[in-house]
Amino acid sequence: MHSNPEPCLEDSSYQELNDQDLELNGESSSMPTAIENAEDSATVCCDMRTSSKMDSESCRPAELRKLPKGMPPKGLWDNPNQLSEEMVRCMKNIFMSLADSAMTSKSDSLENSYSSLSPRGHLSSSSWWSSERSMISSWMHSPQVDIQSNSEVLAFENVCDPYRVRGKLSWADIGNYGLATEVSWMSVGKKQLEYAAGALRKFRILVEQLAKVNPIHLNRNERLAFWINLYNALIMHAYLAYGVPRSDLKLFSLMQKAAYTVGGHSFSAAAIEYVILKMKPPLHRPQIALLLALHKLKVSEEQRKSAIGTHEPLVAFALSCGMYSSPAVRIYTVGNVREELEEAQRDYIRASVGISSKGRLLVPKMLHCFAKSFVDDSNLAVWISHYLPPHQAAFAEQCISQRRQSLLGSRNCGILHFDSRFRYLFLPDKFLV
Repeated sequence: MHSNPEPCLEDSSYQELNDQDLELNGESSSMPTAIENAEDSATVCCDMRTSSKMDSESCRPAELRKLPKGMPPKGLWDNPNQLSEEMVRCMKNIFMSLADSAMTSKSDSLENSYSSLSPRGHLSSSSWWSSERSMISSWMHSPQVDIQSNSEVLAFENVCDPYRVRGKLSWADIGNYGLATEVSWMSVGKKQLEYAAGALRKFRILVEQLAKVNPIHLNRNERLAFWINLYNALIMHAYLAYGVPRSDLKLFSLMQKAAYTVGGHSFSAAAIEYVILKMKPPLHRPQIALLLALHKLKVSEEQRKSAIGTHEPLVAFALSCGMYSSPAVRIYTVGNVREELEEAQRDYIRASVGISSKGRLLVPKMLHCFAKSFVDDSNLAVWISHYLPPHQAAFAEQCISQRRQSLLGSRNCGILHFDSRFRYLFLPDKFLV
């Protein structure tokens, strides 16, 4: 990923931010969307790709859309949950619109130059694959999955598979993630910024209203939905303003600095995730976990009063840091937040877990670390099967059974490392069935 923390756009409606002024609050909110200095000073771009090939080979690309007209209501501060929903919806539209513009303005040659960053590319860390091949002796043969005989479960090709990796067979049906729109590349130049300028101004009005919100008065469900939506909007906002960080160290630094003022207090993305939403250090990202152990987050006792009462594990499937292995972004509503979190867990498992051509269950590292709190590795496949459709669960059990018979039972699961390439998946509003 390429990024530059110094915006290069100058516009009277925006205020340039630097490393000493990273707070995105109502008082000093600024919306520079310059993401990376390009060779041409008139154009700024980031390693965020929307591939035209996705029409037939992957999830739906961002479709060209008109941004909503008119300014947002200025009284939303009195309805914090609606305010947070509008912030996610607005930022989602901005990302998708910038991606639309990028698709129509980029030549085939530029697309080819980024081919290695295609959503269908290999994982940047795939040691599990090389280790699997090296540990299997030449005389030991594992069963091969018969795709043609299982066409109702597995797809041949050209299907939506948002977490495609090497050796993974695609499900014929991945549920709600099949409706996701993918944004994994944007080119932000003068034309694109003009196109999105109105939406950015609307978003600024939404951000300014946060200063009047008093989250202490919200109940548990209201807090859950409010802070989840706010976190996802803040991360997207920060990426637009300062670029996508190249490492976990830079991401953690950005999460500490990027903040919104809510009810007179400054809440950073890191504070929202690990103090307000009480998320545990991410074991699937050891560098972030180590940085959390070394850096104490500065949060006042007054701010802690806005936290949710107890840790909610399912929030792990709601927060997106805009990376290839992250869950999809959706809008969480106060009336259905619990059901939506359960749906988020089920949808992520259904879309991300797969079977290799040799019948091995492939599990994302994030999901593997999450499941450790509930089951041991020997029961991981059974636990996962509860969240798969019956025909997929039966097929996975059949594959695992065949591997046991071929003396490979100890290696029934492969853990897919966290892929930190930039990518957002957006689910449509009100997709619940």
